[in-house]
Amino acid sequence: MGKISASEAEDRLVGMSMVTFLEKSGSAQRYLLCVGEKKNSIHNYYIILDQKAVPCEAKTAVAAFDELFKAHFVFAVSYDEALNNFFTFIQTTVYGIDVGKAKRSPRVKEI
Repeated sequence: MGKISASEAEDRLVGMSMVTFLEKSGSAQRYLLCVGEKKNSIHNYYIILDQKAVPCEAKTAVAAFDELFKAHFVFAVSYDEALNNFFTFIQTTVYGIDVGKAKRSPRVKEI
């Protein structure tokens, strides 16, 4: 299956239960699931990890992302390969973790 647009993804998820979503997702990648009636009224955030939904305490997308980032360390899981450069940038530049030790891409080093 190729890439789909955000609106196509939204159409596929409307009315789907959490259990059904987790069964169909099958992804090993850790990510945020945002739940709400509309895109502009998200009321719950979950970290999806090993096809399990871990509820976030966060009430904003930024705070939920913070929890997702920290979950990598708490659960001792590596970053998804496709997002490794992004998370390494966040790790070293925003959080100041392992600066100089983490392997950064040439693009990240430029910043």
